[in-house]
Amino acid sequence: MCASNSETKHYLAIATDPLHIGAGSARLARVDLPIAREPGTNLPKVPGPGVSGPARAYTALATGRYRWKEGKDEYLCAGSGGPGGEKHCGRPDPACPVCIPYGFSKGTGSMQGLAQFFDAHILFFPVASMSGPLWVTSPSALSGPGLDREFPDPEECFLPLGAQLKNGGQRLNLGWLMLPKSDKEDNNVGKQIDTITGLPKTIKTKSVLVSDKLFSWIVNNNLEVRTSVSIDPATGAAEDKALFTYEALPRGTVLRFDVQYNPGCTYRINKKELKTEDGGEVGSSWVKVQVEKGLKLFASLGIGGMNTRGMGRLKVLNLGEEAAGNE
Repeated sequence: MCASNSETKHYLAIATDPLHIGAGSARLARVDLPIAREPGTNLPKVPGPGVSGPARAYTALATGRYRWKEGKDEYLCAGSGGPGGEKHCGRPDPACPVCIPYGFSKGTGSMQGLAQFFDAHILFFPVASMSGPLWVTSPSALSGPGLDREFPDPEECFLPLGAQLKNGGQRLNLGWLMLPKSDKEDNNVGKQIDTITGLPKTIKTKSVLVSDKLFSWIVNNNLEVRTSVSIDPATGAAEDKALFTYEALPRGTVLRFDVQYNPGCTYRINKKELKTEDGGEVGSSWVKVQVEKGLKLFASLGIGGMNTRGMGRLKVLNLGEEAAGNE
């Protein structure tokens, strides 16, 4: 019997820089380099590999397994591990803090990772207004972070959630869009927002609810769009005809994503059980500790593209005590 069961943890993260998670190619559209979107809603998102890839590399950095040697053998547990994954160590005893949580591919000793990552979606989106910066959300956006009730649909209106907006005016602009106040106000809705663990108080007190239909329009019309130019390394000057634009989620965007942690008691690598450094069982809590060592470094090393252009830092707000205690 396993000493621990699978555990799914809901994470909240706030962008401390704009985030550019590229769609994978340039397009002839409003911007040259768009960001990834959900097909059904057209809302920007961070695909699961956009979270797990950097997390793996940063866990390897934090545990000294990015590139390491043991005797005459050299290992590279971060990334793909070279052609065929031959540089992955795949160590079961003691379990490698990178290969076991994230998986590895090394001939007959391959295994899937014990941590399963899901896409990161927008929970609260910052928008400028005449009342200052506000954070906008919608019923569908709030359906995933563990809240236990349904939220009303404001339709073509806005519903104030934060205390600072309860006694505000009857109309409010969200960027270019002016909306009337909804008559479906429900005090319990605001109380549900207060239960979201780790959400900054500023966002709780200055948040509004809009319909799912309007939420997509508000988000896509308030993304950050930058214009840059490629630099010729030989001259240090701008290259001719190398101007390009790219979009990003603005600073202050709150994202949510899930990670499922599975125990390793049923896995075998070359007929060997998975064991921790002290000879214990590899449980879901051990896997979570290793992954959160990587998630912690999102705040300083960032994710996505355009990191050299001032983008990418993302602070995970509800890390476990061991990861957060090292800050």
